Amino acid sequence: MAITTEGWFVDTQVKIATNAIALNLGDTTPGMFKFALFLDTITPNFSQANPAYGSAPFNSGEASGAGYTAEGIALSGVVYEEHPSAAGWVRWDFNNLSWAGSTITGAKAGLIHVPSLSYRAVLLRTFGQAYSTNDGTFGINLPSDGVAKSRVITA
Repeated sequence: MAITTEGWFVDTQVKIATNAIALNLGDTTPGMFKFALFLDTITPNFSQANPAYGSAPFNSGEASGAGYTAEGIALSGVVYEEHPSAAGWVRWDFNNLSWAGSTITGAKAGLIHVPSLSYRAVLLRTFGQAYSTNDGTFGINLPSDGVAKSRVITA
């Protein structure tokens, strides 16, 4: 088992687009989206039906330790828009994240999920390798062009 790629969960994207679930990716309500840390002990299936935090494979392998709370941290600064410097691209972005005074071992990826929608999984981002802290700050500086972006207009 291992996290070898990252991406959107297909079932979630299809259900958003067909209005089978009511999810506004630009919703700025505090706590609407959370970012949970996972170890490299899970194998995500981006095509699974109804992916969710707390359901396989996200029912085990979550990071733990001082300064970290199960379910992860609430995301703030939510933006879902056409990329301001790349016409034809849509970006989804948040403020950078940090767990101060934390002791976290081996976090390899972050799962963005929606607690108010039965913990629906939206996106998994890998860090490329496992990272740890020992009574320090576990920080994630998200890409300046968004945590995820999609080309919606082809050349």
